[in-house]
Amino acid sequence: MKRDFELIRKLLFYFEEKSNPEAVECPPIEGYAELNIKYHVLLLAQAGLIDYEPELTKTGRIIRVIPFNLTWKGHEFLDAIRQENTWSKIKEIIKDKGGSLSFEVIKVVALHGIKNLLRT
Repeated sequence: MKRDFELIRKLLFYFEEKSNPEAVECPPIEGYAELNIKYHVLLLAQAGLIDYEPELTKTGRIIRVIPFNLTWKGHEFLDAIRQENTWSKIKEIIKDKGGSLSFEVIKVVALHGIKNLLRT
């Protein structure tokens, strides 16, 4: 399954807007299948962007996560990609680079965009 940064951004907004810290089995994101959403929630957990409770196999492998809310790192990343014009520029860069950039590169590009906005 491919990583979908648009879905990741929507999930980050969802967790930020939640009114309570209770667990959510599967966040209701319009236009996305449950399996895809759950996979991306796992990716958010692996990146340290959300707090979660893991569901483990008998051997200790995480097979599913039950998400609660954003971590500090999750809030920071969302703040970096919050502005639509910054996000549009990031998507253009991703498209120009063949549709794939690492999470760390996207974060650096987003933070660079914010620094430029603060200078003006």
